[in-house]
Amino acid sequence: MNEEEITVVRLREIDTEHLDDAEDNPEAVEFTVLLSGTPSDPWVQEFEQAYRQTPYTLKPPLEVAGDRLKITFLPRYASELQGYFAFLALIIRRANDEIKRTADIQASHTQEQRRAEFRRALQRVTLPG
Repeated sequence: MNEEEITVVRLREIDTEHLDDAEDNPEAVEFTVLLSGTPSDPWVQEFEQAYRQTPYTLKPPLEVAGDRLKITFLPRYASELQGYFAFLALIIRRANDEIKRTADIQASHTQEQRRAEFRRALQRVTLPG
């Protein structure tokens, strides 16, 4: 992964026009949140891991689907939506930071490899006279 492949993901818009009944729970509603772009697979893995592991009182099921989050939410917890979206923004920032950190480490490792190869080339040089 290089610097150009890093897409910083942000919450862009809640799709309030398309609310669906959840298949698994008749009381729940499914809705989507548009992201600022389609995240990479490593980003999705980081996001899902952070979402699972970070404690929060209300964590409804969600799925990353292209440039969207599909969220299944119980309307009776509607008063918790603002806090939940603050939590989502935190998890997205963590995934962005982790992907950037990984890219920085890989870039540093690549630079070290280039330096080591060049060092070996320098060591093979015989200085004239």
